Amino acid sequence: MDKNHLVSVAALITNKEGKILLVNSPWRGWEYPGGLIEPGETFQEALRREIREEAGEEAGVEIHITGFVGICKNIERDVVNIDFTAEYTGGELTPSEESTEVIWVTPEEALRLITFPLTRKRLENMLSGSSEAHLFCFKRNDEFVVKEDDAFSVGLRKPLT
Repeated sequence: MDKNHLVSVAALITNKEGKILLVNSPWRGWEYPGGLIEPGETFQEALRREIREEAGEEAGVEIHITGFVGICKNIERDVVNIDFTAEYTGGELTPSEESTEVIWVTPEEALRLITFPLTRKRLENMLSGSSEAHLFCFKRNDEFVVKEDDAFSVGLRKPLT
């Protein structure tokens, strides 16, 4: 039995005006930046690389990672997605081979533009404002089906004595 997972990272990136960075993927439509972690990369390195690749490689787009949102897993393909929040700190946004457009939108506009079911569910978790980590598993046959969906506190609720 093969025991190999692919791991991806993504982030809900906001600017000082509270708008969200979206990229238009030729394959999935509107989404927040993210992608697979390459061998030897940390989560943070992969996230920064993916954002530059999708939204501004030439102009050195930079972010500050501000929070952890949660994890989800495609139980059929063994892909684990790890979601974060981040603040945009600089650089010029530009389309790339991985994104035909790069825009800033309000949270309401993001919810309207993102229609891919998995991306939409993850966005809803990112926008929830919850202090809990979201954890869910899913599969996709003809439709997107969530198998388990929970939110957990992070760390111990009370110190061990």
